[in-house]
Amino acid sequence: MTSFNPQIGDQCNWAIWTDVEPCTVIARTTKSCKVRVNKTEVAKPPKMEPGGFAGVVLEPAQWHILDDLEAPVYTFTLRASGLWKLQGSGMRERGNVLRAGHRKVYDYGF
Repeated sequence: MTSFNPQIGDQCNWAIWTDVEPCTVIARTTKSCKVRVNKTEVAKPPKMEPGGFAGVVLEPAQWHILDDLEAPVYTFTLRASGLWKLQGSGMRERGNVLRAGHRKVYDYGF
């Protein structure tokens, strides 16, 4: 069971698979949570070297995270496991989890 308890206005993140998108909670009920994905811009590009699928990341990118009132809204539902999963996704499906913390991760090697 997780202790993550999102509230309206909280900044959180959506772990999609290996990528992570920053979000802001805009609505909440006891079993559902609506979030708006934040806009991101690269502040400092990653340091990479050739290799792997798209290169090997030596230092990850740094991001500016900005509010975007025009961004799509997604609904997450609270599951029996205590996880907030994207509405319509299966419990055994990896990813699509809402978590605490406001960050962006882009997996350049996937």
